[in-house]
Amino acid sequence: MATPTNRSPWVVKLPGMEPKSFRLESKAREHLASLGFPNLAQAPKGALKQLETAFEAQITRRDKAGNRVKRQGTFDSRAEAEKWIKETEAGLDKILKHHGGFTVGFETITFKDALTAFHKKHYAGKSSFNENEYRVRHLSEWVGKDKLLRDLTRRDMIALRDKLQKLDYSASSQRNYFTVLTSFYKHAQDDLLYPVENIASGIKLPKPENAIQRHWVGDEKERLFKSLSIRSPWMIPIVELSLEMTFRRGELIKRPNTKSLEDREAEAAAAAAAEASGKPIEQTPEEKAAEEARPEYLGGLKWENIDWQRSSLTLTEEKNDRTKRATEFKGRTVPLTKRMREILTPLFDASPTKSGYVFEGTVHSVTGAFSNACKMAEPPITKLTFHSMRKVGTKDLAERVNNPMQLGKLSGHKNIDVLYRRYFEVTLDELARLLDDSDGTLVERGVRALTKALGADGAKKFLDGVRTMEKPSDAP
Repeated sequence: MATPTNRSPWVVKLPGMEPKSFRLESKAREHLASLGFPNLAQAPKGALKQLETAFEAQITRRDKAGNRVKRQGTFDSRAEAEKWIKETEAGLDKILKHHGGFTVGFETITFKDALTAFHKKHYAGKSSFNENEYRVRHLSEWVGKDKLLRDLTRRDMIALRDKLQKLDYSASSQRNYFTVLTSFYKHAQDDLLYPVENIASGIKLPKPENAIQRHWVGDEKERLFKSLSIRSPWMIPIVELSLEMTFRRGELIKRPNTKSLEDREAEAAAAAAAEASGKPIEQTPEEKAAEEARPEYLGGLKWENIDWQRSSLTLTEEKNDRTKRATEFKGRTVPLTKRMREILTPLFDASPTKSGYVFEGTVHSVTGAFSNACKMAEPPITKLTFHSMRKVGTKDLAERVNNPMQLGKLSGHKNIDVLYRRYFEVTLDELARLLDDSDGTLVERGVRALTKALGADGAKKFLDGVRTMEKPSDAP
């Protein structure tokens, strides 16, 4: 076991004089000699003493491959230093036992560099790449960009959780940040073989209120569409489509294909170097071709995705694509309902090219327009977002299909169990109605079923028509 070294100041104290401190023992002895005591044995007892306020501990280990690891720290007491030595040596022994050696890169890599490299590799080509880029940048700033990965502890993760709550991040946002962290630590363990624990896993986080079903309250729907017709009429078909087939905002609307933070930083550094040297930046043919091939936007519904003859609409990508197996198709195809045709046909007729994006807005403009419409409605509508349209639409769609599996095919939900619990749960009132509907004679139950399906006037008209039929084949 390593031994702590006392690095505390040396103090010269003589009777009738103010004590004086020195960092080095040699300087303290020189001062004592200048006071007439060149020999410490001749000086009064306790004239020179080293304090015990700073102890340095150093540990150096090598594995069989010759990789060397050095750990050091400074502590306020000998007991703290000895405790650190014991824990650190036990940790290094554990690494040697379970990993067979040291990963030198792990010893020096910062949290920021490790997290940035993980983001570039793990999220490459995924729709969440740009979104998680901001989370990675925030995490690096909050945790400390110069902090070594190996020095992070569970206390740092708890402090991060507390910071997110203090900054008033929603429960969903907090969980999104920690999803990045838990994935990062799993990658560090499994792919990089770093000797780390998943310290971000299991942190107690608030639960989002996603299970709360949002539906229209009172005349909200009428007030919303009235506000949209005044301020943003271009939004009406977008909202109507989402309500009809539970489309997500990003499935209907394009989003900017922004460059990654790493690319922007590299371009800025290249521009600065070019300015300093006085030489213009010259792209290679490969770089120029890649830049030209890079699409300006991602996602969004296009006219080419609509098959009017087959009466279908195809989304080329959706949120759950990255979790699908290699044998599963990306995106999803849904039927083109009568209402969807009514919404899309006028837009198609007005399109001069009949190709390209159906809607020219971006996800940000849609969010802003929807939020403003809710705020400016009379009276204002609260706690309603564009994503609420998906929840309202899913609830309505659940009443038109037979089971969660069919609903999931239409809505793109991955978790069928969630659909079952949220949208197919039978309420006490519904059970009571089912029992009531099962009472009475066959004719009584038939009339109730017709009235429920067609309304009172429709049921009467249907029965009147049946009475005029002489045989079933006379039905139109």
